[in-house]
Amino acid sequence: MKALVGIDGSANSLAAAAFVGRLLSPERDELELLFVLPPWSFNSERLEESIERRAKAAVSRTLLEAAASQLPQGWRGRVSCSEKEGQPSEQILGLLETQRFDLVVVGNLGTGGALANSALGEFVLGSVSRAIVYSATIPVLVVKNGEGNSTPAAGAAKPFHILAAYGDDHFAARTSALLNQFTLPDSCRGWVMTAIQPMHATHLPRWATLERDPDVAAMAAAWEAEHQQCVQQASKELAARRGALPACFAAQNPIVAEGRPAEQILAQLSEKHIELAILGARSHGPIKRMLLGSVSSQVLRQAPCSMLIVR
Repeated sequence: MKALVGIDGSANSLAAAAFVGRLLSPERDELELLFVLPPWSFNSERLEESIERRAKAAVSRTLLEAAASQLPQGWRGRVSCSEKEGQPSEQILGLLETQRFDLVVVGNLGTGGALANSALGEFVLGSVSRAIVYSATIPVLVVKNGEGNSTPAAGAAKPFHILAAYGDDHFAARTSALLNQFTLPDSCRGWVMTAIQPMHATHLPRWATLERDPDVAAMAAAWEAEHQQCVQQASKELAARRGALPACFAAQNPIVAEGRPAEQILAQLSEKHIELAILGARSHGPIKRMLLGSVSSQVLRQAPCSMLIVR
C-alpha cells in the first residue's frame, strides 16, 4: 500500500503520521509525508528573496522532520518527504491525481460553536480534512487526536478497537481488501455492524399492548416474524462479511442495531470505545451534501475516534 500523509505542523497532523505509521509495514508499504506551505510572505522590502526562500525551506524541513519523528523506528530512512506551496487541499488533491496512492491520511482540524454539528456548520466551517474527504477518489483516513484516542501499537496492553459499519454490499469488498492490507496490532479487536429499520417507529402505546382482536393479533405476529427474519438475514450477511476481514474480527458477534444508522453507529463507537471506525461514502454533489448530509458525514462530524472513509 502507498499512503500520502498531509502535514501542517499541528498536533492532529503529527498524530496522523503516528497513527498510519503503525497501521502500515515499512517492509511492505510506502509512506510519503507532504507539507504544503500556504501562500505566505514576510511583507518586507528589506528582506532578500533568497533569505525568504531559505526561511520557507527551513519551516518545511522542520515540520517534516517533526512528523517523521512520530513514526515507529522501522520507518526511519524509509519514509519519503515532499513539500509544495499553495492551498493545502488543492495541492493534496492535485498530487492524488498525478500520482498513484492507495490511501490519503489527514488530521482532523475540528470545529466548535453552535453550528459544529449541523450540515450548515460543515459547509461554512469547512476544513482541509473535509475537502479531502469529499473530493478524494481513494480511501481517506481522518485521524482525530482527541482525549482518549489511542494509537495502534504492536503488543500494546490496551486493546485497539475497530468498528466496520456496513450499509449495503457496495463497499464490503473494498473494506475487507483495505483492512487486510493493514498491519493490525495483536491487541486489536474488531466488530462489524449494520443498522436496520426498527419494527415500530416509536414505543407502542399502552392500548396496543392490551388484548386484541384475533385477526389484529395474527397480523401483529406476522409483522414480528417478518421483522425477526430481517434481523436474522442482516446478522447472516454480517457474519459472511466478517469472514473476509482480519482475524481480530472473528471473536466478536455481529451487531444488528435498530434505528437511524448514524445514531446507532455513534452509540456503538462510545459503547465499544472504538479507536478506528470504517464507513463507506458515495460521491455526492456539494449542494446535496449541504442540504441532506449523509451517514458518513454525520458520523465524521460527531465521532470521537479516527475514521476511515472507504470508496
